[in-house]
Amino acid sequence: MKNRIILIMIAMLFLWSCATTMNYTWVKENYQGKHFENILVICISKNLEARSTFENTIVEMLKEEGITASNSLTLFPPIKYMTELTEEQIESRIKSGNYDAVLVSSLVDINTQEIYVSGTNTYYPVHYRYRRHIYSSYSYTYTPDYYRTQQSYVLETRLFDISASTKEDAIVWSGQSSITDPTSYESASKQYAKTLVKTLLESQIIK
Repeated sequence: MKNRIILIMIAMLFLWSCATTMNYTWVKENYQGKHFENILVICISKNLEARSTFENTIVEMLKEEGITASNSLTLFPPIKYMTELTEEQIESRIKSGNYDAVLVSSLVDINTQEIYVSGTNTYYPVHYRYRRHIYSSYSYTYTPDYYRTQQSYVLETRLFDISASTKEDAIVWSGQSSITDPTSYESASKQYAKTLVKTLLESQIIK
């Protein structure tokens, strides 16, 4: 079946996954960039809220640049049920949408380290009244030195060209970037999506 190898590779990313500028990028040799008519955005995560937030944010930022894209939520159920789908079913669902490219993002690593934070002295004025007079002086607070845990999440995105005929030609680009101490899925997705889309367009990976 045409493009079967390429679509199976994308399917395998689903079945295997449990697990600013881009920190790392790779481009297929001789790839000159391409205009895609319809891009499917897939973010692999067992957490449905995280998945939907990241997919929708990337889709929105691509659309702001005039690029047609859609999330995978209408094609695929929550990731915990993906193992119930066969490779043929995954392939069929991708082909049914007439997509010519698939952008797959996944969490590949979490780095944790202890960060030393130096203490600080903060001075502030103090005013007080005694009888008819107002007096001023200064006081201060001291925050002692301490250590805190910092977490960096490394995400990787791969761009698949569905028109390719071999698995060697299918992946045309990949990139990794890290997000440090995100405060929410929304803030993390905006940070990553902005970096991802900017890199894809400025490098002319997507035209």
